[in-house]
Amino acid sequence: MRPVSFFVAAGAFVLAAFAAAPAHAQLSEGGGPVSYSANNLEYFDSERRLVLVGDVDIVQNDARLRADRITLFFSGSSGASSNGGPSQQGLASGDIERMIAEGEVYYIRPSQDARGDRAEYNVAQDSVTFTGNVIVMSDENVIRGNTLVLQIGSRRTTIRPGAGQRVRGVFVPSEGGQQPAQGNRPQ
Repeated sequence: MRPVSFFVAAGAFVLAAFAAAPAHAQLSEGGGPVSYSANNLEYFDSERRLVLVGDVDIVQNDARLRADRITLFFSGSSGASSNGGPSQQGLASGDIERMIAEGEVYYIRPSQDARGDRAEYNVAQDSVTFTGNVIVMSDENVIRGNTLVLQIGSRRTTIRPGAGQRVRGVFVPSEGGQQPAQGNRPQ
C-alpha cells in the first residue's frame, strides 16, 4: 500500500468505526445489535450515564472495542413511543451522545486496528479523538503519534505528536511497487 493510501485507509477505518446517521453511535459500518460484557455495570439514571468497568468488551458485527472502562452518555429521549406517548426512560434508553473509553483502548476490525490510552466519540461534534500512545495499524503499515482526531463529516484525519516528538510511521509498499534487486539498479 502506498504511504498516502495507507494514511487515507488508516483514517477511513477509524472513521468508518463511528460513522452513522447523526445521533446514532456505531462501532461497525453495518450497524446492528451491540453486545457488551464487563466486570461491573453502573447506571446513573439522573445523569443518563452508563459506566462499564473491568475488561470491557463491546462487539458489533466485525468490530470490537475493548478498554478498562467505557462510559456512555445518553440523550434525554429517543423519540416518542410506539403508542404516541412520551419516550421510554430507563437503563440505557435514548441515543448515545458521547462515549469515552479509557485505559488501554483497542478498536479492532478484520484488517485494521487502533490503540490509545483514551478515546472519545462525540456525536454533536461529529468527531472521534484517540489520545496517549496512539497506534494505527493496517496490515504491516503503522502510524504512531500522541493524538488522532477524526472529523467524520469532513473525512479529515489528523495525527499529532506529543511535545518535542514527531509523528512516526512505517509503510510497506505493495508487491507491485517493489524496487529492482540490488545488482540490477540503474547507475
